[in-house]
Amino acid sequence: MARNMTTVQHANSIRFGSAKFEVGETEETLVDLGAMRGIAFEESWDERQVMSDNAGVISAGISNHQAKISGDLMEINLKNLSILRGGIDKYSEIPADSQAGKKAAVKLLTGGLSTFSPRVVRITNYNDKGEEFRITVFKANSATGLNISFPEADGEDPAMTPIEMTGTLDTSKAVGEQLFEIYDEQGIVPTV
Repeated sequence: MARNMTTVQHANSIRFGSAKFEVGETEETLVDLGAMRGIAFEESWDERQVMSDNAGVISAGISNHQAKISGDLMEINLKNLSILRGGIDKYSEIPADSQAGKKAAVKLLTGGLSTFSPRVVRITNYNDKGEEFRITVFKANSATGLNISFPEADGEDPAMTPIEMTGTLDTSKAVGEQLFEIYDEQGIVPTV
């Protein structure tokens, strides 16, 4: 019989389910991107060490501190894509013209604009009590271009495009609060 190495310490800290993926110019203007798969958050940095010849590591720290939120977007909504892509596209709505037999449409044009306007990106997980576990990246840019994969005609999966938003330090915020925030209503550990 196998022995348990540990026991569950705080069951409410175990996360189940997917997350809502939102993007916007500000936290107040976030737009829900809809159905997705594989939503993920990842923090990264480059480790820095100052070494001495005779006393080992003198100091250690980090540089290039970043955060990434990614996933496979199932709802390929051009208006949402133009928001996500931070101003490198032109989005327009084309009204229907029944006289000419044309249906209403939307259009995304791109090419020639090369400066991103940073976006706020948020993913939010809800438990069965409606409590939130959310991660907000304050200053992010789209890290990949569109890659829409169309499945076979008889397939059950829809066309999808992977999206990836890379966050960098928002220097308009206080030091120690510049990259992301994790807000948790689910994993509250009772004080004794």
